[in-house]
Amino acid sequence: MNRIVPLITDPDQVRATLIDAPVPAVPAVDGPVGIAWLRAHVPRFSTGSEHQRLRALVTAELDRLSPADLRERARTADGPLPHVRVLTQALGLQDISVDAVALVAAHYQPFEPDNPLADEAVAELVAACGAADDATAARICLLVQACAATSALVANARELNAPGTAEELIERTMNENPPLRSTRRVVDDEIVELDMRHPGLGFGAGPHACPGRAHAVAIATGIIEGSE
Repeated sequence: MNRIVPLITDPDQVRATLIDAPVPAVPAVDGPVGIAWLRAHVPRFSTGSEHQRLRALVTAELDRLSPADLRERARTADGPLPHVRVLTQALGLQDISVDAVALVAAHYQPFEPDNPLADEAVAELVAACGAADDATAARICLLVQACAATSALVANARELNAPGTAEELIERTMNENPPLRSTRRVVDDEIVELDMRHPGLGFGAGPHACPGRAHAVAIATGIIEGSE
């Protein structure tokens, strides 16, 4: 039986918790490369100085990418998960399988059940990126965390069916129907769920705020512009 996780909905309390409370910890992994290995080597599930160190690797990758270039690439991207394809190309990762990225994304969160196919997909992504190290985990993290979130951002923007530029639709979507619905933190040694469906919280807040905000908006905007 699944334990019910308390839900915090007040936007001020949500923001304060995002700023002050740690993320749920994941165990260190010395075993084979798989989904547990990935969780243990990305900033998403770390805190304190380790989070800062791993996040710096992610921001270094993002600093190599121009949002304007990503937007231009996204205008002509096609096929399944075009935003993931745009990122892989911009990062110079030509042998990445978007299906593997999607499978890992579906099992990325620690509360998702273990899945041998997800473990195999992580191993496949590591092999395509290079060595099984923190730098590789940072690259995979960019692809995985953009996968479902950017898909939902584009889909939600299209559902608005409203006049306006692509940029205006994306901004409105982030305020009215953001892709990130909830996230988790630890308060008084208890895991709580935070309702993220509030204006200004679409990309999070505090130490774990999304470092790729400009990049995500650029890609989503380009995809919508390409379909007009």
